[in-house]
Amino acid sequence: MAGPRFNVNVGVLGHIDSGKTALARALSTTASTAAFDKQPQSRERGITLDLGFSCFSVPLPPHLQPAGTEARPAARLQFTLVDCPGHASLIRTIIGGAQIIDLMMLVIDVTKGMQTQSAECLVIGQIACKKMIVVLNKIDLLPEGKRQATIDKMTRKMQKTLENTKFHNSPIIPVAAKPGGPEAPETEAAQGISELIELLRAHTTLPTRSPLGPFLMAVDHCFSIKGQGTVMTGTILSGSISLGDNVEIPALKVMDDYSVIGRSLFKKETNIQLFVGLKVKLSTGEDGVIEGGFGQSGKFKIRIPSGISPSTKQLFTTTSKRKGKSGKEDLTKEEDHSKTDPSQHVTIHLSFKRYVFDTQKRMIQSH
Repeated sequence: MAGPRFNVNVGVLGHIDSGKTALARALSTTASTAAFDKQPQSRERGITLDLGFSCFSVPLPPHLQPAGTEARPAARLQFTLVDCPGHASLIRTIIGGAQIIDLMMLVIDVTKGMQTQSAECLVIGQIACKKMIVVLNKIDLLPEGKRQATIDKMTRKMQKTLENTKFHNSPIIPVAAKPGGPEAPETEAAQGISELIELLRAHTTLPTRSPLGPFLMAVDHCFSIKGQGTVMTGTILSGSISLGDNVEIPALKVMDDYSVIGRSLFKKETNIQLFVGLKVKLSTGEDGVIEGGFGQSGKFKIRIPSGISPSTKQLFTTTSKRKGKSGKEDLTKEEDHSKTDPSQHVTIHLSFKRYVFDTQKRMIQSH
């Protein structure tokens, strides 16, 4: 009979090409639908584009056995690895993954040391979790005669880097998750993985999650399975749920009284940050300011300092109901022709001029 299973989420963070996915693969024995860069774009580009999930389990260590109870040999400790992207442009995805981790592994390429995204991941980790393990990866690339000396030198550098952070006592361990690199045969055995697993066991504490109170789940990942539909996975923060229960997801309101979401004014590839701070005018008369991008689809947020008039809000509500499935209260640009009545659209007027010879390509308001 299987014993109880306790889960801990371990974030795998670090600079691009530091070997995070290779490390997760080496640690894992059970791969999920979203594990190990299964997206075609990830395989084509050779980098992680989304959160990857995989897991492995070990016997529950003695220090995690509940006090005052008999040891349960069949109890298991499950490590769910959250493989985060390392590319700078995917920092939002990294932050999304960091929100649900209990323990962080900061993966460092031992031949390069701390890099730009390594430092960013360290900052995110200080906000998101309490414990961290530093993994010095790719030790197989170091010359054998100088290997230990280089590892010791990098260990001292990392200790110096961490001395003024909450992770100043974090353990540092050398490994080679994929000796020989990505193209090496699978027969090449990883180095230091069993030691890393023991280190994870020793430094793990069980997160506090109460089965009482309202059901609250952080959605970690969302993907599609052909023939089944959309699947959402998540971490239950409070409350409980049983197999066969129905869960209702409440609708969220995208707009408040002082902001709206615009669409179709920019192409998806446009750097909307260049337009942040520019003034716009709605066809309904309100003046607004572009605050920033909204997702990765070319949508953007407009702030209306004076507030949205009741008549405009009513127009949004009518348009939203007519759209049916989308349920989103979006604006459309003037050139957007729809099957619905054009007179019901709220359009955005943006006037600006661009200094063609400005190396920074700044956008300047024309009035």
